[in-house]
Amino acid sequence: MVLSKFRRRPITKFSHRQLVAVTDLDSSLNVEPEEFDAHSLRLARGFSKAQASLDLRSYWRGRQDDAGSASDLPEIRDAIYAADLKRIPAMDRAEELRMARRHEFMRSMLTWCFGRFGIADDAAQELLRQPSARALESLSDCPKQAPGRVPICKQWLEAAILQFEELRNIYVEGALYIVLSTVNRYRNLGVDSEDLIQEGNASLFQAIDGFDWRRDVRFRTYGQYWVHQAVLKMLYNSSRTVRVPIWVQKVLGKIRRAQEAGRREGRELSCAEISERIDVPTEKVERVLATRRYAVSLDAEINGEDGASMGQLLPDETQVSVPDSIPVGDLGVALDDVMTDLPQREQGILRRRFGLDGDEPETLGEIAQDLGITAERVRQLQNTALGRMKRPAKMRRLQAFVD
Repeated sequence: MVLSKFRRRPITKFSHRQLVAVTDLDSSLNVEPEEFDAHSLRLARGFSKAQASLDLRSYWRGRQDDAGSASDLPEIRDAIYAADLKRIPAMDRAEELRMARRHEFMRSMLTWCFGRFGIADDAAQELLRQPSARALESLSDCPKQAPGRVPICKQWLEAAILQFEELRNIYVEGALYIVLSTVNRYRNLGVDSEDLIQEGNASLFQAIDGFDWRRDVRFRTYGQYWVHQAVLKMLYNSSRTVRVPIWVQKVLGKIRRAQEAGRREGRELSCAEISERIDVPTEKVERVLATRRYAVSLDAEINGEDGASMGQLLPDETQVSVPDSIPVGDLGVALDDVMTDLPQREQGILRRRFGLDGDEPETLGEIAQDLGITAERVRQLQNTALGRMKRPAKMRRLQAFVD
């Protein structure tokens, strides 16, 4: 787009504490690009002298009717985010240009005002990139303003800082749709889409600070570059537990696309074939593929296993095997010694019930039949005998075979 012809306009006279419509500001800023800086400074002086402010609320309400009307809105796969985004009007080509001029005017006006309070231009520009609370804090610590023809009301300046932050938020909200087309390309690559969207949205603030509307380039084109870089950086830094160099991940992306193309052809490509397709030496392809290992959480659940985790399948190298854990000694001798003071009938029940003499364990019914008593009585005698063996003096002798 060729920049529209701007007409030279005289400086608008503002009444005291006038609420200036955004369209009136656009008309005042409609000058030739080479005259914009000087014209903005003169306009800023008129703003500060009259303590005027922008009517951003009326502007925002006026744009609500255009919400969701952008024909180039990309596909949104998150229903909740889609509903929120469609309530925010997207900027078209002409609105991008007007918003960029408004933002530059407000930034220039505040930079000039900060200079009157002894804050250098570079420091003022840095403060305006941060939340308004930081700028207000710095302003409160400043001494009195330098002498000049136009005194600046500190309360008005504080309100202007808050308005500038509100204008930046409107600027970013109107460009949020730019993030979606990039995020849709990088879904399911190890980072949640919500995190990618958040990182892309934050990058729009950097795009706003660096955008120059005089270059006859759409903000959408310029902003997409920043969003793309922010999303890629997020993927490179967060998609892996162990980070690898960025060039390795870029080559991995080329390899992955070549492998997908091979699968569409119905076969798996060898390293030599991949090397030929992406114009990378075969040795480098093999070396990069060797880094394609992802960490798996030990708490990750195993499909088909109720409550089972990956860590439960791994052997514990520090655990001593059961045969090796049995201390040196004769368990049979220790048992005989512990059961010495038990009645003969109870000793016999324990030996037959648990096969202590090397025979097969017998059931309660089999023992009851031989002794001529009921199975319930055998169970009672067994529990009585086990209770006597659990006394501390006896358990200390058997503890070595349990630990």
